[in-house]
Amino acid sequence: MKYGIVVDSGCDITNIEDFTKCGIAFTRVPLSLQVGNKTFIDDLHLDINDFLEESYAYKGKSGSAAPSPGAWCDAYSSAEYIFVITITGTLSGSYSSACTGKNMYLETDPAKRIHVINSLSAGPYIALLAYKLKELILEDLDFDTIVEKITEYDTHTHLLFVLEHLDNLIKNGRVSKLQGGLAGILGIKMLGCSDEHGQLSVLEKCRGKSTAYDKLVATMYEKGFHGGKVVINHCNNENMATRIRDKIHETYPDCEITIMTPSGLCCFYEEKGGVMVGFES
Repeated sequence: MKYGIVVDSGCDITNIEDFTKCGIAFTRVPLSLQVGNKTFIDDLHLDINDFLEESYAYKGKSGSAAPSPGAWCDAYSSAEYIFVITITGTLSGSYSSACTGKNMYLETDPAKRIHVINSLSAGPYIALLAYKLKELILEDLDFDTIVEKITEYDTHTHLLFVLEHLDNLIKNGRVSKLQGGLAGILGIKMLGCSDEHGQLSVLEKCRGKSTAYDKLVATMYEKGFHGGKVVINHCNNENMATRIRDKIHETYPDCEITIMTPSGLCCFYEEKGGVMVGFES
């Protein structure tokens, strides 16, 4: 194929046919998830619920490992021109590994065109970038023009999230046991965003589910949302995902909204009940 899109499992897209039927190669390079001595490969065969049960049952630290440079290098042979999107390089070594894989490939094929994007985000945000790349490729633009346009688009794309549970964050030392315990007792939900540095930052601590999700939609408008494309993922919380969709449709009935099931990596961070929302401004 002429054009290919390569992502890691920070991207939630599973319907690869959406791309291949248009003549665009789509390759997913999985991270691995470590729970104790057990390793889960975050590919399309991962049983998300089994992984979550294992991670909650294990009392020690758990984490993820980036794909090897070799895995990335192999994926770059899928098409003549390659666009790569990784989960934020601030929280994962995936971006660095993808760049090393690019350099490895160029040693044997110096003329190869490969553009690697550090999303500085995760989940639905990456999906929006991938869908935009598809749109630009189908406009029959040249490689450099696509790079220019996707770079501009990236500045108008945002990610918000609500966390209902903090178990994995507590076990991995990102939130203290006291803070996590108080949040659970008081029914506090964390509203956050991916910031310009690629960190997942807390914007507000909300009392109760309804407050958190209504505040999420309000924050979308504050960040310049005017009915552009939206991608929502949820970890076993379809009710809240559809509530957000319906709330947006009250103001923008024609807004294109896609609801997805998150990858294992995104589930690890957002946990049961968590919701992530990517949107255009």
